[in-house]
Amino acid sequence: MKRIHNIHRAIKKIAVVIPCFNEAASIAQVIKRFPRGELTKGLFHLRVYVVDNNSTDDTANIARQAGATVIQELQKGKGHALRAGFRALASDTDYVVMIDGDDTYSPEEITRMVEPLRSDFCDVVVGSRLGGSIKASAMTTFNRLGNWVFTNAVRTVYRANVTDVLTGYFAWKKQALDGLYPHLQSEGFAIEMEMVTKMARLGDRITSVPISYHPRAGESHLRPVQDGARILKMFLRNLAWKPSPPLAQAVEARPRKIVFVSDGIYPYMKGGKEKRLHEISKHLARMGYDVHIYTMHWWAEAQNTRIEDGVQLHALCKHHSMYHGDRRAIAEGVIFGLACLKLLRVKFDVLDVDHMPFFPILSSWLICRLRGRRLYGTWHEALSHQEWTNYMGPSGVIASVIEHISIGLPHTITAASAHTKEQLAVVHGRAERVALVASGIDTALIQSVEPAATRFDVLYVGRLVKDKNVRTLVRAVHAIAQKDPSVRCGIIGQGIEKPYLERLARQLDVQDNITFMEPFAEAKDVYAFMKAAKVFCLPSTREGFSLVTLEALGCGTPVITVDAPANAARYLVQDGVTGSIVPCTAEALAGAIAHWTALPKKPDTAAEVADYDWRNLAEKQVKVYTA
Repeated sequence: MKRIHNIHRAIKKIAVVIPCFNEAASIAQVIKRFPRGELTKGLFHLRVYVVDNNSTDDTANIARQAGATVIQELQKGKGHALRAGFRALASDTDYVVMIDGDDTYSPEEITRMVEPLRSDFCDVVVGSRLGGSIKASAMTTFNRLGNWVFTNAVRTVYRANVTDVLTGYFAWKKQALDGLYPHLQSEGFAIEMEMVTKMARLGDRITSVPISYHPRAGESHLRPVQDGARILKMFLRNLAWKPSPPLAQAVEARPRKIVFVSDGIYPYMKGGKEKRLHEISKHLARMGYDVHIYTMHWWAEAQNTRIEDGVQLHALCKHHSMYHGDRRAIAEGVIFGLACLKLLRVKFDVLDVDHMPFFPILSSWLICRLRGRRLYGTWHEALSHQEWTNYMGPSGVIASVIEHISIGLPHTITAASAHTKEQLAVVHGRAERVALVASGIDTALIQSVEPAATRFDVLYVGRLVKDKNVRTLVRAVHAIAQKDPSVRCGIIGQGIEKPYLERLARQLDVQDNITFMEPFAEAKDVYAFMKAAKVFCLPSTREGFSLVTLEALGCGTPVITVDAPANAARYLVQDGVTGSIVPCTAEALAGAIAHWTALPKKPDTAAEVADYDWRNLAEKQVKVYTA
């Protein structure tokens, strides 16, 4: 047993990142040619990540079928694609390999790339085509000459031990890549020049190994003249570049006080936006920032301040109900907004205010103006004029005007979903200084949780209010029960709709098929039920991001959601792959539930959301504040 344990500890985990744009002709071959048997004998464990950079062909599906984890990166450019792949890597990765997806490099040579890392000969390995074997017609004379010139310039000026500076085959120790990643900014093909020159300035031990280079499959995306000019610009720009101190050192030298303003906080309110604030603030505190949240008095103790997970909580006013029925209470928003004027007495470097219920934005804007600070705002959803009137009736007109004014006040807005960012631009005309930092999941915690003993066929978790359409789910269970009386549904949540839903279940005679449960205090308890369920169902028509959808996918459970314009959850689900997107009707939900519960094995949905780890998102949030 001891010998087995020692062998297990000796296994090194390799993560391969393959940036791709329209590589359907070659990507499967690249993935399949990695010598998995040889790697296993060498005590290596391999995982392949393909970053699909807006391909218009079938690259993503082919890569997925070949066994790779596929990551979608919407911002075009090899630099964007690589950074997305690097963000997705698990923290326990030992070595990271980058290789192009056009079949020009030999995946069989991966052991040659990583062995110098395992022997601690170096920190970075650069695969050298110029020092290896270039097959006939694989590289034009012009490109070879340009590569030779750039390589010798880098060797001379930067004193880097490389013999091919523009190669697409790299290998790093994970620690070395972690040190490089925060400094990478390139969007396109200049990324290799940026990596090599900055690694040289960072003092990484670099070595080159000879590799083979083959003619590519399909059309090349490289434009020699234009991309060559960008590569030269990068070479020149980095001549004077010096690495800034690591984030932890910078924080230690000058602590930055970050203040968040939100009337609702987790775990007292268990909504998606409250959970996002809790996780982002907690991880910022762990990174060394002085983090404070100003809110209402949610906790039982009389003191107006307390510390939770390293974050200091402050009560600006007593607790007021945030909802009047199933709608946000206007009185609470006004009272909390006025209470926010107390922040005039608070010193801060960054102030980030939650967009809802808008009134705190007005107070926070005034305070930032008086203090000469930038105002940051976080938006979880952006509604149109019509959506406001549908939600609130005639008073929705006033709410729409207030939202439109509020959107123009922050210097920078953080959109919590791609859908919200799009709505801010299309509906409200706010496209400048809008950053995308999505909500996330605690992948380590999810992986540690065992499935619950109680196994539901279909599960819902969330607030029980009208917009969530849980009554439609109840009717769908009734439709299924006509053919399968054994169907079991779990509903975890609290809200104004709960008494109605319980009555509806009795009226439809499915009270024995549906179990209503109160919200759990610990996230791991919810994850246990998510892992045990065959399918998760979210019939909500209004979701700014839908953290619960991400959590369910992270638990390895497919998700059924509805096709509604204001439902951003549909952007997280790959229809037919990780779940279903259907009309918001009982019949459609019942059909999708029947489909997923009939499968002998659940799809690997967790792999699709691996890059949504909270630590990665907290680092992105820091960049918003320091841009």
